[in-house]
Amino acid sequence: MKFTIENLLAVSAKRLSKISPSPFLDAEVLLSFVLKKNREYLIINKDNNLTTKQLYKFNSLIKRRANGMPVAYLVGRKEFYGYDFFINRNVLIPRPETERLVELAGNVIKRQQTNIGSVIDVGTGSGCIIISLAKYLQTANRKLLTNFYATDASKKALAVAQKNARRHKVKIKFLYGNLLSPLPQTIFFKPPTNLIVANLPYLTPAEYRSNPDLKREPRAALIGGKDGLKYFRELFGQLTAVSAKKKRGRKPQFIMFLEHSPAQKNSLAKLINKYFPNASFKFHKDLSGKWRSLEIKTRPIEKLIIKKQVDCKKSYLNYT
Repeated sequence: MKFTIENLLAVSAKRLSKISPSPFLDAEVLLSFVLKKNREYLIINKDNNLTTKQLYKFNSLIKRRANGMPVAYLVGRKEFYGYDFFINRNVLIPRPETERLVELAGNVIKRQQTNIGSVIDVGTGSGCIIISLAKYLQTANRKLLTNFYATDASKKALAVAQKNARRHKVKIKFLYGNLLSPLPQTIFFKPPTNLIVANLPYLTPAEYRSNPDLKREPRAALIGGKDGLKYFRELFGQLTAVSAKKKRGRKPQFIMFLEHSPAQKNSLAKLINKYFPNASFKFHKDLSGKWRSLEIKTRPIEKLIIKKQVDCKKSYLNYT
C-alpha cells in the first residue's frame, strides 16, 4: 500500500470514527501539523508520499487521538475568535460557544459612551477571552483608558495565558488567586464602569462523568461543586462584599458576562435576585439556540431613585 496523503487520511479517519465526531477533520489537522502545511496543501498534493519519519510521527499522533487525547493538546494550539492560541493540558480547550462572551463584551465596549475602567477576566485559563477583547480594541483603534486584569487559581494556567499574551502583543496583568480575591479593591471604585467576563467551572460531577471527552482536560476547571453553581456563588459573594463598601462617595459599578449551562438559567436568576436585587440582567443564546451567557449590570443609585419615584407616581395614579 502506498502511503500517500489521500490514503493516509482515509485510513486514519476510519480509525478515528469511533472516538471523534469529526474523524476526517482530525486526521487533516494532525497531518497538517506533521507536514507543517495547511489543509489546502493536503488537497493539492493528495498523491504525495510521506517520509518514514513523517509517517511514524503521524501514526503516533493518530494512535494517541484514538485513545482519547484531544487534537488541540496533540498539536498544542487552538483557534478562538479568529486568533491562534497556545494550548496544553493545564488549561481547558477553548470552545466556539465561549466566543459569545467576547462578542457580547465587545459590543458593550463599542457602544459605551464613556470608557470602561477595567476589563477583568476571572478564571482566565489560556487567556483566550481577555486577549481576544484586548485585540478587539487594537483592531477597532479605540483609544480607551482601559486596564486589563486576569486571575486564575492555577499558576500553570497563568503561565499559558502569559505566553499567549506575549504572542499576541497585548498588555494584561495576570494575578494568581481565587476569583476576584487577588485584585486590588481600589480598581472597583475607579470610574466609570468595570467589565467582568468569566467562564467558570459549571459542570456537576455527574455531568463530568457522563462525558468521557472531558477526561483529558483539567478537572478543576470543569466541575463547579455538587450543583455546578459553587463558583457563581463565590463570585457573587465577593462582588456583594465589594459593593457593600463605599469610597469617596462612590459605589462600584460593573457589567458582567458569564458562561453557564443552559440548565442553570432559572437557578442563576434566583441567585442574582438574592445577591444583586437592584441589578438588571438578561440571558443570551448561543449559535445553537441554547441559553449560554448571562449579562448582569448594576444600576447607578441615581437611576434607582428615579425609578422608585416613577413607581410611586404610578402606584398613586392606579390608586386614584
